Amino acid sequence: MIFSLRNAVAVTFALALAARASASMVSFTPSPVDLNDLDHHMVYTWRIDNINLNGGTVTGASLTFSNIANWDTNANVLHMWLLDTAKNAGVASFVDDKTNSSPVTDLTDDFLNARFHSDPAWLVASGTAQTFLADKSFTTTPTTYTLTFTPAELAVLQQYIKNGKDIAFGIDPDCHFFNDGVTFSMNITPVPEMNALFPLVGLFAAVSSTHILRRRRLARMTAPVRD
Repeated sequence: MIFSLRNAVAVTFALALAARASASMVSFTPSPVDLNDLDHHMVYTWRIDNINLNGGTVTGASLTFSNIANWDTNANVLHMWLLDTAKNAGVASFVDDKTNSSPVTDLTDDFLNARFHSDPAWLVASGTAQTFLADKSFTTTPTTYTLTFTPAELAVLQQYIKNGKDIAFGIDPDCHFFNDGVTFSMNITPVPEMNALFPLVGLFAAVSSTHILRRRRLARMTAPVRD
């Protein structure tokens, strides 16, 4: 069986992909895990520190709310943001409904609206980069909701981590959302080390050389004989 140059290229490419494809998953949960059941009078930040990608690339990410449900049937929305960082480590909260009303009728996204941003107790420093993720409404029936990052959001996430080895989520619940816990997960794919690629390069070179020599022998064998 002849091992052609085309086969060599295919094998080299496949081995390179295999060296690159061993992604690892890391997951984070806040404390408290349910973010205090996302009280409708509050705004929350959850900062995750000491994220080490070890030179890899974030190739997938998701934010999951387990068994989340609205406490009643009124209009509701959960505002979700990705932040470069936040003022406080871990979970922090800010009262954005000063009237303590129930049910809540003000569904303002306070990460988008700057009405509280000059308050010294506000959770995010002025000028902090932030990226909108989603607005989501829920019924009174518990469901597990997973927000999967788009390629553009993955690129932003990677940059935010690079900026200071931390990120934060900004969450503004406008109504009260019971849940069994929040989880942030990332798939990190390592960049293949050069010493792992050297044997592949050597294999490619050897097969290429054999292919060239074989073609030269065939050319000599089929050349017309001169008198």
